[in-house]
Parts: sequence; structure tokens; C-alpha cells
Amino acid sequence: MKMTCKFIKMDLKMGAYKKALDTHMTTQLKEAVGAWIQAAITEIPVWSGASHGTFIKLASKIGVTFAVPAAGGFPGMNGPSYGNAKSQGRFTSFSGAYVAEYNTTLWHLCYNEYNDANANPVEARLFARLKKATPYYFQVKAGKVFEDNIKKVRMPSPWAFLTLNIQQVS
Repeated sequence: MKMTCKFIKMDLKMGAYKKALDTHMTTQLKEAVGAWIQAAITEIPVWSGASHGTFIKLASKIGVTFAVPAAGGFPGMNGPSYGNAKSQGRFTSFSGAYVAEYNTTLWHLCYNEYNDANANPVEARLFARLKKATPYYFQVKAGKVFEDNIKKVRMPSPWAFLTLNIQQVS
């Protein structure tokens, strides 16, 4: 009795797929972080531009630029460059992990994020009524935008990196 069968062997070009995956995931994360920045600055009104300036470092790490209009000179606030100096932004990827970080020590932005500065002007060191009621909660609002973007991300298809080898054995 003679038996014949076909073996199908799949070869995955793993190195090429990992590179494509890294490029795809980096692009998707940068887009989501860009949406996060846009959502955050939408929630924060511009006085001197310092608060918006806190996002410049992170934006530059992902290749995004945005205009920071300065609304005029205010005591102790030197515009976007002042906010930029009071912040940190980082975007890195390593071993399949992707990290975007933002933090700031800009006192009035930190205060206005969680407190009603119009109700407590002495504590907030305010010199004028705020344009937009606080707290801003920009982190929660921008975080939702980020999550909505990330939930749509899918891994690239591996099919372009697969080769099928059919072998007839008799």
C-alpha cells in the first residue's frame, strides 16, 4: 500500500514582522498621544501660554507641533518657555513596551487641575478671575480620548510575512 500526503510548512519572517509591528505600534501610540495633547490643551485656557507650554517637550518627542498663543504679560509668568521649563516629556519604546510620559511642576496648572481657584483665590495666588471655571480635570478628559484611540489599535496582519511551503511526500 502506498500513501501520499502533503505537508504544508509555514515560515514566518519573524525579524521583519517584529520590525513592522514596532513601526506600526509606535505610529499608533504617537497618534494617540497627539490626540491626548490636543484634548488637554483644549481644556486649558490661555493666559500667558505657560500651561500650554508644558506640553511642548512631549509633543516634540512624537513629532507634533502646535501653536501656543501668548495672551500677554502676567506677573511671574513668562509664556510658553516658562511652562516648557517646568515640564518633562518622554516617549520611548523598548522590548515591545511603549511609554509616553508627561509631568509638570507648573504650580497654577497643577492647582487648577483639581481645585476651584475662583473660590479660593488666595490659596491659588490668583491675580484675576479665571477665564474658565476650575477644576479643569484635563487629565481625565484627555485620558478618555487617549483610551478611545488606543482601543482602535490592531496589530498588523502577519500574512505578508508568512511563506507557505507545500511538500508532497509519497
